[in-house]
Amino acid sequence: MAHDPAYRTLRRAHRQFGVRATAVAVGGFLVYVLLSSFAPALMNRTLGGHLTLGLTLGLGQFVLMGVIVWRYLVHHRTHVTPVVRGLRRLARHQETTARARVSAAPREGDHRRW
Repeated sequence: MAHDPAYRTLRRAHRQFGVRATAVAVGGFLVYVLLSSFAPALMNRTLGGHLTLGLTLGLGQFVLMGVIVWRYLVHHRTHVTPVVRGLRRLARHQETTARARVSAAPREGDHRRW
């Protein structure tokens, strides 16, 4: 199974998505932390009432994680699930074929002569 081109494509696509999603999540968090550390005046800027830019960007982290999860689900449904279904069908077919060969093969001790 590991040598099947469809399986390799599936692994590559899944890995690439994981790397991109992780980079976006860590990048967003790092931007927030760096802005908080090196631009406190910017982060303390009031947007309205008690709402500051820093608080808005902090809450935006939840939105960012939600978007990443949503994109993961869409990616999985459109790219991963169809390939997995095809690989399962292939594995079932190979298993059925192997069983048929085993049951059709002469058994040890079966010395019938025609």
